[in-house]
Amino acid sequence: MVVREVWQDNLEQEFSEITRALQALPHHRFAAFDTEFPGFVLPAASRCHSLLSPAENYLQMKRNVDATKIIQLGLALSDPNGDSCYVWEFNFKGFDKEKDLHNSESIQLLERQGIDLNKSREMGIDCNKFGRLLFNSGLLRNSKIAWVTFHGAYDFGYLIKILTRRELPSDLMEFMRLVVYFFGYKVFDIKHMIKWCDGLYGGLEKVAHTVGVLRVAGKTHQAGSDSLLTLQTMIKLKDLYFFGRAWIKFRLILYSLEIDVGSLAAPKSNGFQFVRGCNQFYQTGGCNQQLYQRSMFVSFSDGMLYSI
Repeated sequence: MVVREVWQDNLEQEFSEITRALQALPHHRFAAFDTEFPGFVLPAASRCHSLLSPAENYLQMKRNVDATKIIQLGLALSDPNGDSCYVWEFNFKGFDKEKDLHNSESIQLLERQGIDLNKSREMGIDCNKFGRLLFNSGLLRNSKIAWVTFHGAYDFGYLIKILTRRELPSDLMEFMRLVVYFFGYKVFDIKHMIKWCDGLYGGLEKVAHTVGVLRVAGKTHQAGSDSLLTLQTMIKLKDLYFFGRAWIKFRLILYSLEIDVGSLAAPKSNGFQFVRGCNQFYQTGGCNQQLYQRSMFVSFSDGMLYSI
């Protein structure tokens, strides 16, 4: 199994490969992803983590994601049985350990695992360009894809930060609306799912080992390798613990952010535009129209989503 390394100079080529992979796979596909970032820089209050509410966990995640920069993102695609699989590892520029906020122990761990931060700073991917290509890749807003993570709140947080080019929403429900907008309703978090699996607990490596999934490429805390292990573990869990389509009941529940989203609707995007000269959002018709005051996310011609 080869993990395809992606840098700024081959970014467009590899997104073309992603498009080809989506065309080659059956109609129903799994997409697993994982992120590496500079660690937790703004720790929670002294309360035990397990006692924090979903809203409190979200605000803690938001503070950390807003304050730090993504380092790597891994993406693994496959058919529902894992017979055909493709893996990418995207290396981002922007993070500088001499200047940017980070957890020293986390950075040392990433460097021990082979992540070259100097190379990323010089040859890494621009987040804005990655966001544009991702938006137009066919991966997002695709009802044929089921998204899989392991303890994925931070993973979705960094991706949504890239796609919106903004800090995360202040409200958990607004964040989940963005998850639905970009990724749909088929979003799964293995860390939450194993609560209903006898004998399964712990981190990704332990869960994978327990169900008999071996790491076949790369190392732990390398985003490409971890995304592949997440994907293969999900396929094994589905076969061992969730017969038929029983696993579907866990959709749109992220570990530590477990809220009842019900029939949560994605943000609407019709009838509004971003007026560059005004640098604000107005109802379609220009700067003389009344400013739309509600929290709303709208598409613009560059393929990005903006918010007020």
